[in-house]
Amino acid sequence: MDKIVLISTSTYPSDQGLRIVSSCLKSAGYITKIVFLPEEEDYSKKYSNKVLKQLEHICKDTMLIGIASYASTSIRAAQVINHLKKLDIPIVYGGIHATISLDLCIKESNIVCIGEGEEAIVELADAIRDKQNIEDIKNLWIKTNGKIIKNEIRPLIHDLNKLPFADYDIENHYILEKGKIVPFKEKHLNGQVFYQTIRGCPNSCTYCSNRYLKNLYLDKGPIIRKLDVNYVIKELLQLKNKFKTLGTIDFRAETLFIMSLDEVKDFCSKYKKYIGIRFKCLADPPTMNEEKLKFFIDAGLTDIIIGIQGCEAVNYGIYKRYIKDEQVIRAAKIVNKYKNKIAVMYDVITSNPYESEKDVLSLINLLIKLPKPYFLSVNNLVFFTGTELYEKAVKDGVIKSQKDSAFDLNYWDRFKHIKLKKRNAYLNLILNLMRGVVTEKRYGILPVSILKYLIREGNIKFNSKNLMFTYGTGYIVQSADFLREKIAKPIYRSMPTNFKVWYDKVRYRV
Repeated sequence: MDKIVLISTSTYPSDQGLRIVSSCLKSAGYITKIVFLPEEEDYSKKYSNKVLKQLEHICKDTMLIGIASYASTSIRAAQVINHLKKLDIPIVYGGIHATISLDLCIKESNIVCIGEGEEAIVELADAIRDKQNIEDIKNLWIKTNGKIIKNEIRPLIHDLNKLPFADYDIENHYILEKGKIVPFKEKHLNGQVFYQTIRGCPNSCTYCSNRYLKNLYLDKGPIIRKLDVNYVIKELLQLKNKFKTLGTIDFRAETLFIMSLDEVKDFCSKYKKYIGIRFKCLADPPTMNEEKLKFFIDAGLTDIIIGIQGCEAVNYGIYKRYIKDEQVIRAAKIVNKYKNKIAVMYDVITSNPYESEKDVLSLINLLIKLPKPYFLSVNNLVFFTGTELYEKAVKDGVIKSQKDSAFDLNYWDRFKHIKLKKRNAYLNLILNLMRGVVTEKRYGILPVSILKYLIREGNIKFNSKNLMFTYGTGYIVQSADFLREKIAKPIYRSMPTNFKVWYDKVRYRV
């Protein structure tokens, strides 16, 4: 009765979250198995009976099952939970979706873990093992005898350094591959690991779970917490020695530039000396700093993603993301100085029914002003249950049913979002067509001359009323996306790690 199975319906088997939970359970004396169930090509696709039977076999004779999902993979998570209920084993639903969508998730599972779950799941496992009452465990919602017990949240984990390293003992891990659950191998990491050095975000955007978490943990301690540099280097060195094909570290701090200059210097010196593997990171315009950037590049930074999201009016008025256009341009100019050393990707959000035509055009014009080259990532808006923007959309009648939130779509299901949201369909299509490599000659698949033609006032006015071009082109884009998922992505995943590194550099820097 000391065996626990942890299941993820997410798409990245290199994520830390479930792996840290597993390590915490191991440190408490439990035996764990982790099962990754990715289905990248269609987030709403359900698992086959064959897969569910395999999963049932893995889970039998265990004392506890944990499951985590994103909103986009919650349909599959619900399918797994409902299938495994026959085993009569306690199932706890955790992760960010469970945290911000409590009312939905408690319908699926009798136990839901809210917020940071490392301490809560160990306490839950101890109580189950010792046949003790679980109904007063902090961070848990418990459904029993027709009522829901809503326990309070414990304080945040202030000292992240006391947590054990993420569980990469892959001998007891499994992954869904080609319709079958198979033992996890090093190849399934695809040559990289995601690593979160900092928890918390300096921003508090209405579309994001980080705003929800800040409210959830109000008066529970500082939301932003950092791992010690020596902790990070020690863990990464273990991973480097364990996985010989490891070619990339993808740092998942919301912005790595929130580190102080002294922390950056210390980190970069030790990373360059002991790790020496190329790395990627996230940033936002306000925290971009040229001096820090130089140190990161010298240590091995090759790729950086900077979140823009909307034009200034949208960022301030809709997203409460207090970033000015001039800050975006300033950050872009800093990064562009090093265009021969790093690739930069800018993230934007589109298909937002609260945007006006002027707002979308302002974002397009902002992107035109940014120095080239860069890669443009266009993410279509998903209203995540529990976020402030979701609550507003429900109140305003924008969301009348769960489908209206686009919870079952991925960010890059372009035409599906455009059809669902309807508003500003033409300009949202243009933005989605701009996705990809941006140079002095083109924006994604659009030559500069064509883009300028498409955003002329007369063309916008005509095509906003007559949607034949929008829908005709949209169906072509949808077909191309389908082929990319079915053909291009599987080919990319099968590439040797060194070739992927070369391909990424060419893809983002052309």
